[in-house]
Amino acid sequence: AYNVTAKLMYGSAFRAPSMSELYAINNPVVNGNADLKPERIRTLEAALSWQPMSRLQLGVNVFHYEMSDIIRLVNFGYQNTGGQSGRGMEFEAEWELSKTLRLSGNYAYQHSVDTETDQDSGNAPHHHVYARADWRFTPGWSLHSQLNWLSKRMRVAGDPRPDLAGYETVDLTLRTERSGNTWNFTLSVRNLFDTDVREPTPFEVAPNGQVYLPYDFPMPGRSVYAQASYKF
Repeated sequence: AYNVTAKLMYGSAFRAPSMSELYAINNPVVNGNADLKPERIRTLEAALSWQPMSRLQLGVNVFHYEMSDIIRLVNFGYQNTGGQSGRGMEFEAEWELSKTLRLSGNYAYQHSVDTETDQDSGNAPHHHVYARADWRFTPGWSLHSQLNWLSKRMRVAGDPRPDLAGYETVDLTLRTERSGNTWNFTLSVRNLFDTDVREPTPFEVAPNGQVYLPYDFPMPGRSVYAQASYKF
């Protein structure tokens, strides 16, 4: 059918060790390893795109991947150890309700397992939702809003810290869209409700048994951005 596209994709890739992973000697607690091999990954993905009407676009895909020779910090030195496999799916939609309003979004699910421990690989959400609305509410002006939601993230095997909580953030952007030689302005508010957003820190233990960075990486709170541009 002219409004349906199907794809089947296979890929392989590698990540070469960094200079510090290979040759670090001046760090008192981390040593490089010149014998490291590249990390490797193989992926298989099937995707389907369907346009049931001119203003509606739908898509779904499923995927599976396998990683090997993962570079990890083991006993204060880098080693190729273990592997990881995962599977998941994604669904996305884009709908132009009118010439002035467009809705779009996607949902993703993934589950990854450490092949060495047969446990969740950790540090990644199983569920992720993104939604966006773009509205030209009057000629020359538009309002853009987006919601980003992540489920909780489990820790890697052996990490004694509790699971990292999920979060949701809302962003708003007001923009002028005037053509010709004139000024245009943009005003954005990121993380509108000042949500406490944190991303996981690596699980690394100091000689005294404490986790090096126990409280995870804090992301920016509410932030305001303004931009002005002039065409001439």
